[in-house]
Amino acid sequence: MNHCSASQVAENASSSCARLILGSDASQGTFPSTWTWTAVVGLVALITSTYFSIDQVRKSQRAKQAKRFQSDYELLNETVVLLDKLAGTPVQKVDLVKLGELLSRIKQAERRFPELPLGTVVAHIDAYRKTPLPDDFQRKLAGKRILLDDLLDLSRQQGAAIASALAAISAVQNEIDRRTT
Repeated sequence: MNHCSASQVAENASSSCARLILGSDASQGTFPSTWTWTAVVGLVALITSTYFSIDQVRKSQRAKQAKRFQSDYELLNETVVLLDKLAGTPVQKVDLVKLGELLSRIKQAERRFPELPLGTVVAHIDAYRKTPLPDDFQRKLAGKRILLDDLLDLSRQQGAAIASALAAISAVQNEIDRRTT
């Protein structure tokens, strides 16, 4: 029996060990090239199919996640529309009823998806809700029972709170887009 080591095969392919590996009737200079090309084509096919399978799984997971986030994304869009509408008017407590409803739905979304930065949106909307102008502020202003500086300060706070809330909403929507695209 002919014993071969790996170093012998690597060093001298024309030795008797190479003939033993290739078969006794194989000549020294030939190697079954059809087996080699078949193996290469099979390996490429395996790698390609594995890549596309993993890609399909990844796309499927992102589609499922997008479906889960869809209602909250639309809720944030609805909140942006309302905040844009409120930004053009001096807001009183009466005007904040719809915003309160949206805020409670955003808090529910925050509990469902704690990994999204919805807490900042809630905090900025809460800050906005704390800055409404007093009821009948126009009558009180005309009667000199309220200072104009106080009203201007509340208006500035409202504007800053709206801008912060809109920026926070945009950040959350960008995070949702990043996770689902």
